[in-house]
Amino acid sequence: MNFKVRLALVALIVLVMFILHNSFWLWDLDARVPLLFGFMPFAFSFYAGYAVLALVAMKIIITLAWPDPPSGLFKAAGDREPFKR
Repeated sequence: MNFKVRLALVALIVLVMFILHNSFWLWDLDARVPLLFGFMPFAFSFYAGYAVLALVAMKIIITLAWPDPPSGLFKAAGDREPFKR
């Protein structure tokens, strides 16, 4: 995958997470929706799910944006590459 595609995917993930973080639809919805599981307000459960989604999004962003090591880095030291991506 080339750099422009990876950059576009990272930008799309950041944009989606930004839109979800500004949860303006929860302002009225939280008062109308009953407690989830009998104890958890809807907005709290949304942010618990958002935290899990943020964890997954950061893993994907790190995988996409982490630079590849230089090609001769491991060969110059006389070692074999410890892992392949």
